Amino acid sequence: MLKASPLPPAGQLTPYGRALAFPEHTEAGKAALAGATEPARSIVLSPDALKAEAIRRTGGLTDFGKAPLDTPLSILCASLNEEIELHALGRVQVFNQLVGLLVHRLKFEDLWRRHPEILDLPVERPIIVIGLPRSGTTILHRLLARDPAKRFSPFWEQVMPLPDGDPAAPAQPDSRLERMRQSLAMLDTVVPELKTMHELTAEDPDEDISLLIFGFASLQFEWSYRVPAFSRWYRSADHTEGYRYFRRVLQTLTWLRGGDRWVLKAPQHLEQLGPLLTVFPDATLVQTHRDPVPAIVSLSSLTTYGGRRYYDHPNPHAVGADIAAIVERLLTRGMADRPDDDPRFVDIQFTDLIADPLGCVRQIYAASGDILSPEAEAAMTAWIADNRQGKHGGHDYAAEDFGLDAGDLRRRLGDYQARFGIPTDRRFA
Repeated sequence: MLKASPLPPAGQLTPYGRALAFPEHTEAGKAALAGATEPARSIVLSPDALKAEAIRRTGGLTDFGKAPLDTPLSILCASLNEEIELHALGRVQVFNQLVGLLVHRLKFEDLWRRHPEILDLPVERPIIVIGLPRSGTTILHRLLARDPAKRFSPFWEQVMPLPDGDPAAPAQPDSRLERMRQSLAMLDTVVPELKTMHELTAEDPDEDISLLIFGFASLQFEWSYRVPAFSRWYRSADHTEGYRYFRRVLQTLTWLRGGDRWVLKAPQHLEQLGPLLTVFPDATLVQTHRDPVPAIVSLSSLTTYGGRRYYDHPNPHAVGADIAAIVERLLTRGMADRPDDDPRFVDIQFTDLIADPLGCVRQIYAASGDILSPEAEAAMTAWIADNRQGKHGGHDYAAEDFGLDAGDLRRRLGDYQARFGIPTDRRFA
């Protein structure tokens, strides 16, 4: 996986750690891996090759726009080539993901040139969930999205924000939703346990990171690929322009499919409060809070399991160290950059969200100036009834599976837990 972090000897891995590091693929997974061997041989992960393929796929568009591109793309390609070891399927997937990013850059710029009125559309008073990963952000985001007065981006739209052909005159019927359903069905055959950790559905919202990638202001590359050099660039860069690009993407989605009061979510916003509030100064920011130790361990499990899509042997210890560092970084920056007594921030405890989700919604709406309509309350109540915790089964993990020490993590993150009065999870006490 990471050339600089070899897999620990099998004897140093727990049984669950060994299962993650030496995955037993489904038959569908084995077929996908075998089928990628030949295509992967011809793939070149370089900025020039990626740009050339994007230009070819768009029929000759050449304007990628002025948002950050050349520097982050060059660093990312170098990191992919020099620091990690992708298997054949991973190499094919990374190539197509990056080409897809560049195709969208070309199509966005072309659309904005032909329809400049898009960039005059308002993105006013969004509600943005900014909590720690695995702290109830997905539950809360999907609950808020039940309000018919709110606009959210379903997963199919996040992955494929522009329709095929000319976005100004899209083909009908729109095939994107069905293509995403088919893609997720295939994903379920390759990584069947993913839904017990984080369920992906075509029509529900997910992370903003899928829309932030177009301006290279997204944690997605760090989450997915484990790319140290790119991560260093990402941590040191000012992502204000990337967030402005994100806003233009939201304006475009509004122009295409309507809506105005956006409900958004990404834990990465915790370390980007400066760019976020510069671009969305009238936002209501909802921070969910949970004991960070189980959140780190749970996220390490999800990330290591998902790593089989890219690597022969995902390294649970390397992933655990990375996830702990990322979460510590998010929480430290989030505390340092958050203004004192700012009424735009709403704090929601994970325990309160599970116990009284509608009460938490009312608390958020009181801060954002919204009214919970009878229609929204009924839709939310129905969603809660159909989405109880553990719907797809349990997910067991321990700090030791990822080379982590719960006591050390608690010492590193104690300031955060104390500042927000977060109860300790008894399993990790």
